[in-house]
Amino acid sequence: MNWVKVLLVLSVLFFGCADIATTNKILELGFREANPFMQAVQAWLGVWWLIPKLGATLVVMALLWHSKNVYNIALVAAFLSTPVINNLLLIAGAN
Repeated sequence: MNWVKVLLVLSVLFFGCADIATTNKILELGFREANPFMQAVQAWLGVWWLIPKLGATLVVMALLWHSKNVYNIALVAAFLSTPVINNLLLIAGAN
């Protein structure tokens, strides 16, 4: 088993959890969700919106696990870090 692949797939889980945590903080600060789909899910499910978010994260992890190309996995992990970075910048700017 390639340890780099394991680390990258686990980083996807980390970024998914970090996205949930930072989004919750942003919602507490009075901002709203920028993603219209997740905004609808939040309106429909309330505090349980994190269940489909985590489910989607697990689906992405499973798909990436079957990938043979570590560079593509790294690209997806980097892409999934952008909402977290954006959320952290918003939180820092609000404080």
